[in-house]
Amino acid sequence: MSRGNVWTLALVLAGCIWRGLWLSAGVADRTSVADTTRAELLNQVNDAWTQNRNLPRSTDWNDVQVLAFFTDATASPRPVAGSSKWQLESVQRFDPDAAVWIVSGPDGKPGWDGWDDNQDGTVDDLGELGAAWSDDHCLTPLDPDFEQLDPSNARIINRGTFVLSDKQTFMAERSGSLTDASNLSKQPRWRWTFSDQAASVAR
Repeated sequence: MSRGNVWTLALVLAGCIWRGLWLSAGVADRTSVADTTRAELLNQVNDAWTQNRNLPRSTDWNDVQVLAFFTDATASPRPVAGSSKWQLESVQRFDPDAAVWIVSGPDGKPGWDGWDDNQDGTVDDLGELGAAWSDDHCLTPLDPDFEQLDPSNARIINRGTFVLSDKQTFMAERSGSLTDASNLSKQPRWRWTFSDQAASVAR
């Protein structure tokens, strides 16, 4: 058996032992907390909007992602049901045409500063953006620095990301009054972000 195979076998064995210890320790499955939070927040929104006749009762929420942020990360999870302390921060829509850009990091150079990362004979050209373990990073329309993006020093690496939208657009799409064929054909997905105000109120 080669040395490489021995190391591979050792890593697999170590992973199995670690997983066994994890399961035997009885670590709680917190996925249920996230699922409960999402369901309760969407139920609260659905009840409020259907009562005001802003949405039909048959509204489908399956394509709505929920990001819920606790203002106090050290606090133990609180019950979500019946809470009025959650605040809707943003409504976002998935746009398959929105560009995802990659830009240089704090060193201001594509890839590693002073290195010819792609071995093309030119040091720090745009082709080196995104070099492994460099400080380059992605920007999307939701990032606070997106307005300062310089396309001449960046490049598009993908299309399809979330962009800022609003409740009116969501309600129009759900009620069927949004007649833009291009939007309907793309079957937009939605993301709602909430923040828990309970911790800040308690202070």
